[in-house]
Amino acid sequence: MKKVAWIAVVLWMAFIFYMSHQPAHVSNELSKEVAKVIAVNFDMVANEEFQLGSFNGMIRKYAHFFLYLVLGLVVIFSLNKTGMRGTKAVLLSIAICVVFAITDEWHQLFVPGRGAQISDVLIDSCGAIVGVMSYVGIKLMVRKAIWA
Repeated sequence: MKKVAWIAVVLWMAFIFYMSHQPAHVSNELSKEVAKVIAVNFDMVANEEFQLGSFNGMIRKYAHFFLYLVLGLVVIFSLNKTGMRGTKAVLLSIAICVVFAITDEWHQLFVPGRGAQISDVLIDSCGAIVGVMSYVGIKLMVRKAIWA
């Protein structure tokens, strides 16, 4: 199970790398399509103040947050499976995710039309922290439910 957990981490990191390796126009088209689907399904288009461009930007930031939230979950899960627990596991999980976020933004400097943004590293880091802390919180609730 330990190997499977770490394979999940590597695969998720590879997925993030793949998504951030797309040239800007490809990435933008993907997020615009997602924004359109959400806007149509939630009747946002009828609102006179709705602007697809602004909404697309918001979708892109939420994507950063979500991708790293999942990364935080799989990293702390993997560390727990290898026997690391407590504060040490939490801090190492967050550190792994933050370092990956920094290297991923650096990688985007070499992708056509893309660039590195500190704000994206901060969003990624917040997502990772929420993922790690969600895992810890759920684990605590389950433990309390078992012993109750």
